[in-house]
Amino acid sequence: MNFKLVSMIEKVEIVKVTQTEGVFIGVVDRKGLSIFENGEIATTSCRGTFDSKKGFQGYSSIIFEDGATLLLSWKGPTIQPAPAGGKFREYKLAFEYVEGIGRFKGIKGNGTFSGKEPQWDPDYKAKGFALYEFTGTYTPPSK
Repeated sequence: MNFKLVSMIEKVEIVKVTQTEGVFIGVVDRKGLSIFENGEIATTSCRGTFDSKKGFQGYSSIIFEDGATLLLSWKGPTIQPAPAGGKFREYKLAFEYVEGIGRFKGIKGNGTFSGKEPQWDPDYKAKGFALYEFTGTYTPPSK
């Protein structure tokens, strides 16, 4: 199952860890659209936590027009800033299918996804805009 997700940060909270240099933790809430190879589009909500030392982890709910839903869990290393002068920062995380509803009930599988975030000028208001490309394998639910 391969698809792309275009999303924006709806909410992010970051707190610095006291008595340390450059260590922070936080939560993030993203919303977007997943676009599948067959042309199907689904609304997507991604919620997770991050730690500047331990990386990211969270869940994504992908809800299709017919009500079918995929729940993915994901995790990965810390995300580094874009290289000097770079227009994008890029990273890769792993995911697994946790649950399916409707036509996806009983789904099992996993994969990886890559993220690509533009590094806009400081005044640009659409911070947190990102493109994700998911590639994974799954065992379809038994009928």
